[in-house]
Amino acid sequence: MKTRTFLTNKKAAAAAIVTAALFVLAAAVILTVSLKTSGTLVIRNAETGKIYARYDCPDGTRFEVEFLHSVNKSPVIDVFEASDGIIRVAEARYYTFGAGMPTEADQPTWKFSYADDGAIVVTGITYTYDSLNYIVGTVHDHYLTIHGERINLRELCGRNAKIEITID
Repeated sequence: MKTRTFLTNKKAAAAAIVTAALFVLAAAVILTVSLKTSGTLVIRNAETGKIYARYDCPDGTRFEVEFLHSVNKSPVIDVFEASDGIIRVAEARYYTFGAGMPTEADQPTWKFSYADDGAIVVTGITYTYDSLNYIVGTVHDHYLTIHGERINLRELCGRNAKIEITID
């Protein structure tokens, strides 16, 4: 009987060690994934480094920068997606063709379509950036939309502020 109890205790101890090892491995995987997929969108002054705002921006988060085109006076909305600290262009939306607005694909992956509101939508854009740089609201306001919140960048940063947007 004692031999049998000893073997049962030995099996239980081995099972406990395996369970603990699996728990530690699972915790490490969860921690690695959560560290890798979390990020912060940071808006800072490109000249001084002063931080104007920070927004939670885990991988896969989409955000928009909207402004009024200086020549054709219609809205332009650039949609970006954050991934591993990189900013990827997801799509561009604009309402009229004009100076600087694409009328044909610069890349074979680009696709043009029309939204219900009449916007020209360009998808399949493969441009990526470490940072986005703007001069805010020289003539018209710039807006950042993230997590459904629309932020007036001229109010946040000031007219003619040179800003840099990064994912830290």
